[in-house]
Order: sequence, then structure tokens, then C-alpha cells
Amino acid sequence: MFSFLGSSYKSLTKISLVLLYLLILAGGIVRCTGSGMGCPDWPKCFGMYIPPTSVSQLPENYKETFVEGRIEKNRRLSKVLNAIGLNETADKIINDPSIKEAEEFNVFKTWTEYINRLIGAVVGFSLIFIFISSINIKPFNSRLFVLSFLSLILVFFQAWVGSIVVSTNLLPGLITFHVIVALVIIWNVILCYYLSSNNNSKVVRSSMLSYAIILSLFLFLIQMILGTEVRESVDTFLKIFGFENRSQLIENLGSDFIIHRSFSLVILLLQFYITYLVFIRSKHSKEFKTITIFMLVLIISEILVGAGMAYFEVPRVLQPIHLLLAFMIVGLQFYIYLKNSNIKKVNLL
Repeated sequence: MFSFLGSSYKSLTKISLVLLYLLILAGGIVRCTGSGMGCPDWPKCFGMYIPPTSVSQLPENYKETFVEGRIEKNRRLSKVLNAIGLNETADKIINDPSIKEAEEFNVFKTWTEYINRLIGAVVGFSLIFIFISSINIKPFNSRLFVLSFLSLILVFFQAWVGSIVVSTNLLPGLITFHVIVALVIIWNVILCYYLSSNNNSKVVRSSMLSYAIILSLFLFLIQMILGTEVRESVDTFLKIFGFENRSQLIENLGSDFIIHRSFSLVILLLQFYITYLVFIRSKHSKEFKTITIFMLVLIISEILVGAGMAYFEVPRVLQPIHLLLAFMIVGLQFYIYLKNSNIKKVNLL
């Protein structure tokens, strides 16, 4: 079995990437449905490995029990944060009144969050298989071993961050950090996939194109951070004024939303320039040109979905799609950069 894993390294990375993007979509659905606290504890859900389907399966004092457990966990976390000098974050976690708010049992939210966690567990197992596969590659390759081990470490770290997100009742800032860690994991798996490709054909590398791709990647990262700031503003508004006042949402988002919306046009223009470089100024394969066009389509789609969110009061159905497209774009940007680079690949038997 282990020898089979060694010969299937590239296939395993492809499967893991699909699962990671499925997890991103599931996380977006959790966020837009307000199901993040559907399971008030972690790793179990209401103290069970398989969550309840009815409130009658829970004790009468379940709210108080889980709030007390959350507060105690945050006390321990705040001590660690104070010890490493993050006093402001520690104080915020301890003094945030929302942490003491009890969650009503909602079977839809509970199972939405639980399914999200199950997909996360499957992702974890897929990365374990990738790591085992890297050990069994013949001849042994240290780069793939280290990168595969890093993916494994990152996914366990991400699970821990997820538990903190739950214990702090979706504290703003932590969710953004959760997204950043997810992005690093995706990039790392994409790098593993690229390096394990047997195609070592020479690429006529364009320095101008490399600079444009790096700039595009950097700008889109800023755009994603702006997007998370806007998303947290949306969450705050809905928490205060309720979902019935969504018609007033856009006008209350402020400058972050205006910058986020306008910045998308800069990214689109830069992608048109990259497409021009690929088709006119550089010599690249048909595959590379196809990927570049697909990137352009993704960015246009992302802008259209964003416009739909702005003009139709941020409909829930578009929110996870917007998030998924953003991760697809930033992942593909990284892959395009690798394709235009001279990084030596690994020949797998």
C-alpha cells in the first residue's frame, strides 16, 4: 500500500486541492448562514461525536454548561497570549461580552457546521496520505518531504485555530487569520503538485511577465484582506440590526467597501495586461495561455458576483461563491507564477 502511495503523489495532491476548495465552499456556507457557532464546542459538537438532531437530546442547562467551558478555555488562552506579549488580544478575548452569550440549539446550523468539520477531517486525512506518499517516493526527495510535512503541520494548526475561533465566538480578526492559514495550505499543496509534475520542458521565461504576476498576486492578497474587513463589517451590522434590515447594509459599510469595489478594477486591468504579455510578448505553451484566459474569466466572474452582492443586498447564495472564486483566483495566480518560473521539478517514478 505504501509503495502505491509513493507512485500516486501527484494524484493525491490533486485530490487534496479539490477537497480544500470544497472545504472553502463549505466554510463560506457556514459563514453566510450564521452557523459558525452551530457547534459551541470543539472538536466535539455539543459534547458528542455525532451531534443531536433535537434539543430534547440535550440537558436543560446546556447553554450555561458550554458558555462556562468556553470562558474557562479562553482564560487559559489569554494566559498564553499574555506570556508571549499579546496583551491587547488577550484582554479582548477575556472582556468581549459576546463570548458570554449562549447559543440556542438550531439543528440546521449545528449540522451545517458539523458537515464543515467532517470535510475538514477528510482534508486532514488526505494530507496525511500525501505525507506518507512523500516518504515512499523513489528516489527520496527532500523538497517534497519537507513541503508535505509542512502541509500536515499547517492543517493541524488550522484545526487548532478553528477551535479558538469557536471558543472566542467568532472574534473578528481571528477569522481573517483563519482564512490566511487556509490560503497558505492551498499554496503549499499547489507547490507540491507543481514540483511533482514530470513535465520538465523548458519555458521561455519572461521577467516582465513574472513581475506582473507577482504584482497581481500581491494586489489580490490586499483585495482579499479588504474583503475580510468588509465581511466582518457585514457580520457586525447584521448582528446589531438583524437580517431584516439588509436593504440598509451597503450604505452603512463605509470606505472599506468603496475601496474594495474600486480595487477590483485595478486587478482586472492588470490581468488584461498579463494576458497581453502571454499572448503577444512571450512564448508560452497553449496550456499556459488557456490557464491565463481562465484566470481572466475567474476575475470577471468575481467582479460580477461582487456587483450582484452590492446591488441585491448581499444575498446569502452569492457569499460562498464570492469566497470560493477569490481562493481559486489566488491559487491559480500562484500556479501561473510557478509555470513561468525556472523552478526545477521532480521526476517521479
